[in-house]
Amino acid sequence: MSKISEEDINGIRQKADIADIIQRYIPLVKKGKNFAAVCPFHDDHDPSLSISVDKQIYKCFVCGEGGNVFNFVKAYEKISFSEAVIKVANYVNYALKDNTTSDLPQINPEHQRLHKLLKEMINYTQYLLNTNDSINAKPYLIKRGIHEEQIKKFEIGLNLDKAQTTQFLQAKGFTLQECVSANVSRINDNGPSDVFYNRITFPIHDAQGNPVGFSARTLNLNESSKYVNSSETPVYVKGKLLYNYHRALPNCKKQKQIILVEGVTDVLAFDRAGITNVVATLGTACTSDQIRLIQQASTNVLLCYDGDEAGLNATFKIGKLLRSFRLNVEVVLNNTGLDPDEIAQKKSLEALRSLISTNINFTDFIFSYFLKKFDLNNYTQKKEFAKLMMEEITNIKDEFDQSNLLNKLSESTGFAQEQLKMLSSKPIVETRPIVSSMAPKSQNNIRQWADFEILGMMLKSIKAVDDYKDKLGFLPNPQHNTCALLIMDYYRKNETLTIADFINTIDDSSMLRLLTDLSANEIYYKDYNEVSLNDAMIQVKISLLDEKMDQIKKLIKNELDFDEHQRYLKTMSQLREERQALRKEIKGA
Repeated sequence: MSKISEEDINGIRQKADIADIIQRYIPLVKKGKNFAAVCPFHDDHDPSLSISVDKQIYKCFVCGEGGNVFNFVKAYEKISFSEAVIKVANYVNYALKDNTTSDLPQINPEHQRLHKLLKEMINYTQYLLNTNDSINAKPYLIKRGIHEEQIKKFEIGLNLDKAQTTQFLQAKGFTLQECVSANVSRINDNGPSDVFYNRITFPIHDAQGNPVGFSARTLNLNESSKYVNSSETPVYVKGKLLYNYHRALPNCKKQKQIILVEGVTDVLAFDRAGITNVVATLGTACTSDQIRLIQQASTNVLLCYDGDEAGLNATFKIGKLLRSFRLNVEVVLNNTGLDPDEIAQKKSLEALRSLISTNINFTDFIFSYFLKKFDLNNYTQKKEFAKLMMEEITNIKDEFDQSNLLNKLSESTGFAQEQLKMLSSKPIVETRPIVSSMAPKSQNNIRQWADFEILGMMLKSIKAVDDYKDKLGFLPNPQHNTCALLIMDYYRKNETLTIADFINTIDDSSMLRLLTDLSANEIYYKDYNEVSLNDAMIQVKISLLDEKMDQIKKLIKNELDFDEHQRYLKTMSQLREERQALRKEIKGA
């Protein structure tokens, strides 16, 4: 068993377009010949992540995160470099050599076993739904408008007697403990029983399409809980899942929109109406992990929850969270008092299709949401309404939306905008400076400029490397000197240097940041220019002389012995002459 070869790593990298791979994780916006995105590695609200197609690297100009396609996948998924390489290889259908299996990410055997168990249960419950014992289940589904094609597509099944499915799974070779671990069985005083007995089962899958659990609807009219979902298991973590995500993802990308609903039957109703970019949160809460899934699908989110108070409250909370991730949020105007499934049943599928065309921007929804709670004819309530709205306005990241809502609030309340701003504890517009590690700490930091000039050209040209070795060969800054040594070592083994491939050889995070800083900055990352390179190397030598002169100045100031004092003065004079001679060699402007 061997490591993944450098040949394979470079082969995968060269086959994998960085924009195509990153787009699997986050939405990208075309900016000239490059792409931009909201950075997933810090609390970003503006597209500060730049993806260079030419260089095949990414760089965030706020948090500094950067690298090639493997670095992105590694950082985003929090996996090892080898796992990232293999994941990208799978994305681009690159066949790795058989002897690289030691680097393959280890599949959790328990998870694999539970996926298999749940798949067997899905097959069995589908079979039960088509037996004579399903006398109550089939009519219920037909009454809800769920047809045979949907039953197959969504793998809908039926769990009958108290322990029938548990017995089946045990007969298939699964232990009772495995059934309990998958949350399809429980152990009572009377022995094992099925968790979902006497219920219609709707399988839930993870983003890769593996079965992980169920949402199940009771057939007992006297049952207090109509729907129950799987409890958390090693493979089912509710806050990391969206129902129907694995089916909807391609359609969300194609239609550039993802629709969020509350429950399983809402998804099925939209599916019958021919709307297939719909997922369910399986409740009225939404987590940051679920939002990461949403971001991978689209930056445009349409919320379609119930029009009752609980639904409106959920829309408000989820919409705020989505907007904090810089997603474009719209809300369906559902004043029917019905959920999407009920609209499809009691009205028509056409009514459901029409419903999602009546959308408002989330900022307008916020306004109407709070407006319903206050009487603006009452001064105290009007002021309270204005105060609540101002808190919301200051949290809006988009300055245009802030201004628009502030104008609307002023017109509705009669309060001047300056008065409204007095009600807020935070400024209306908060600007955040972009921090770059390439910016010198002072304008006089010429040596840093010279180092970057040298390293930037060395990254692009072996001629610059040769000149550096012949005329300088050393940089006083330890990190910059190490960087130069790494570049020279790479050229000893390779005829050319491609920055995206060179990055593969770098393990140190601070060195990776320096390299992505250099290669993302066209001021330094440029073609070989003999005059510019020579001037930069002379400047490094001048800076070293300046350091020596500063040290001697201190010695002269503190030296009491006359002879030593004179010797220092002579040395200082020689250094000044050397410096002057070097200055004359500089040919650039």
